[in-house]
Amino acid sequence: MIQLKRVSKVYDAGKNEQVTALQDINFEVERGEIYGIIGRSGAGKSTLLRLINGLEAPTQGSVRVDGQEISRLGERELREARKKIGMIFQHFNLLWSRTVEDNVAFPLEVAGKSKAEIKQKVGELLERVGLANKAKAYPAQLSGGQKQRVGIARALANDPHVLLCDEATSALDPETTQSILRLLKEINRDTGITTLLITHEMSVVEAVCRRVAVIDNGQIVESGKVDEIFRNPKQTITRQLIRQTLKREEEATETGTVLRLTFPRLSEGLARIEEEAAKHGVSFRIVQAEGTADHQHPLTLQLTGDNEKVQQSVEALKQAAEAEVKVVADV
Repeated sequence: MIQLKRVSKVYDAGKNEQVTALQDINFEVERGEIYGIIGRSGAGKSTLLRLINGLEAPTQGSVRVDGQEISRLGERELREARKKIGMIFQHFNLLWSRTVEDNVAFPLEVAGKSKAEIKQKVGELLERVGLANKAKAYPAQLSGGQKQRVGIARALANDPHVLLCDEATSALDPETTQSILRLLKEINRDTGITTLLITHEMSVVEAVCRRVAVIDNGQIVESGKVDEIFRNPKQTITRQLIRQTLKREEEATETGTVLRLTFPRLSEGLARIEEEAAKHGVSFRIVQAEGTADHQHPLTLQLTGDNEKVQQSVEALKQAAEAEVKVVADV
């Protein structure tokens, strides 16, 4: 679905100097896969995305997306190709003067869809990301996680075949990051959309990706299955990224109240949890999530923070008509 062969990108830095941003990049993302690209800031991750969505052309090599050589498309063909490539950004890139529903509607308006088509599609997308009750809200009234959910809905508006996520969780706290990653995983499972996840956090890759490529100084230095990379990292940069993840997880270990919840739809459940946690000033960590044959979605959740605020959150979740809540333990 996404294939890069011997791709390099060189920029003219002036005064007869050049900067090599990418050098001899080779990897392939299979149709329906969630594939991770991990590296530190300045490693070349964003340049890579710009080549894949056709914002820039490679200096040499081949970039193919959905069977098309992106750099060889004409202007009109490239516009059509980009409609099938959704983008999710680190800082959301929402239109602050537009409501949630109008932000999601924007790419459909640009595509020339009718008002009836737009209304139906926007409703479906907001339902999918768990924000049906926020349609008339403005971005300034939303939490960070809710803003990113709007960004995800907007990225899906034109039914893309490919979803590019550029540090999509980097501006979010750890608990909200988990919620967004589970939503992306649910969307991938339900739609089969091919997803490329760009990040500097190994924990993000571990949570949702089957395979990963490590980029450093513009080169892919290591790639393979995520579990194998974790067990036996070969490069120094990979070991450093893994150590950073393990250290953060160790520091994040806390006590709290453990709940068992069941929601009809996982995305709606996660959005409700995220909203209540933000409202009451508590943190949450999803311990386990699963689906059942009747499409119920049980979650095991740990809430941490001030005891009174934790209990307020528990009561609020119990009152949610769509949720069944049971306090398992205080640990």
